[in-house]
Amino acid sequence: MSAAPLSSVERPPVSRPVMKLVERALRDFELVVPGDHVAVGISGGKDSLLLAAAMLEIAARDDFDIQVTLIHLDQNQPGFDRQGLQQAMTRLGVALEIIDRDTHSVVQSMLKPGQIPCAICGRMRRGILNAHCAERGYTKLAMGHHLDDAVETYFLNLLFGSRLDPLKPATPAETHPVTTIRPLILVEERKIEAWVEEVGLAPVACPVCDTFPDSSRRDVKTFWQGFSELAHRDVYASVREALYGSSGPFGGGGNHS
Repeated sequence: MSAAPLSSVERPPVSRPVMKLVERALRDFELVVPGDHVAVGISGGKDSLLLAAAMLEIAARDDFDIQVTLIHLDQNQPGFDRQGLQQAMTRLGVALEIIDRDTHSVVQSMLKPGQIPCAICGRMRRGILNAHCAERGYTKLAMGHHLDDAVETYFLNLLFGSRLDPLKPATPAETHPVTTIRPLILVEERKIEAWVEEVGLAPVACPVCDTFPDSSRRDVKTFWQGFSELAHRDVYASVREALYGSSGPFGGGGNHS
């Protein structure tokens, strides 16, 4: 089953190569099981838009037997483009379940001088989404982390966290019966960017994150983007296999958490 339809507009299809990677992640890491009700977290960014389109295609098939609902946490951030988000949902042809919480004011009150809000905001957002999913009976929370996010997280943990800790395909919540899953974990960011441009969707940016250009993650992202452009053409295949292939830490299938 799929989310409630919003309109009869034809939904932009996801390319077969990307869908194959999504299907591989869902199956190899057992991210979903028959009967799951998956809440897809929608920020309005390009990653969440592709994730929504892909999971709606998966939900329309009989072989996975899952239900999908798109959810969005409105954090009352000044300057957030709500109209742009609604236009994107209209293109996808489904209704969006909105959770209204003024986390922006709370986060701002907790910040120390010069502190970047993203980490605090992220923890608060995850807690609210997990609680909402538990209340509604959603068994999984799908988020739009992709392969480049995984590489950046690996380097962040290596360089600043003193550990080798890749981004996990699935992470159970500590206080709720909900598991966060990452169906795009094998998909390169460049494929997501190409899809958004091809289908003519306009992603909605976070008005807060973009005002903090200086961060360790952004530095690592810049490094990886530069390296991947200069490296051999199979660099993504190599990274995908190293982190998530049969010889990697999550190899052999199973819901590794």
